[in-house]
Amino acid sequence: MKKLMFLASALALNAMPASADIPPQAAACIACHQTTGLGMPHLAPATAGMPATYIAEQIRHFQTGERKNAIMQPMVAALDEAGIKAVSEWFASLPLPQPVALTPRGEKAPQEITDLGEKLAYLGAWERNIPSCVSCHGPEGIGVGDTFPHLAGQHADYIESQLHAWQKGTRTGDSHDLMGHIAEKLTAEEITAVASYFANVETK
Repeated sequence: MKKLMFLASALALNAMPASADIPPQAAACIACHQTTGLGMPHLAPATAGMPATYIAEQIRHFQTGERKNAIMQPMVAALDEAGIKAVSEWFASLPLPQPVALTPRGEKAPQEITDLGEKLAYLGAWERNIPSCVSCHGPEGIGVGDTFPHLAGQHADYIESQLHAWQKGTRTGDSHDLMGHIAEKLTAEEITAVASYFANVETK
């Protein structure tokens, strides 16, 4: 049994990035976001593989108060531009699980979509001026460019909390307040459903 425990510990250590690979500015980040950058439910979102430009922008939003979070704001307050660059580029370098299959929006027959979360993700609710999520975030929420983050496999509680933050105005900073205008039209049930949909996209 002791040998098995030792082997498991050794494998876990080998799976972790060498400490020299982690910039000193990111040392505090890994307590919540983990050395994998995949975070933990009800604590921290996955940041691995996100574009460095996107991560850097979000750090600056926390610094300016455009994003309000009692944990993140003091954590990033002392980061200068060099520190922001080091942290964002390190997290961007980590592998990010990708959707097993990508289905473009036009390939899903509307009449076959019955799940509320999938309906919002792929069809939106245009009668209420709510576009489909994938029209910006890409099929299955794969993410598009430096502006629209990866949603596939992201923790459901995080997606849900951010949609509520957009609604309440405690998260701002995106161009033309695009997400704020969308989120304010969503019901609590719809927010939970769409968060669950993206969180459960099969990834590998």
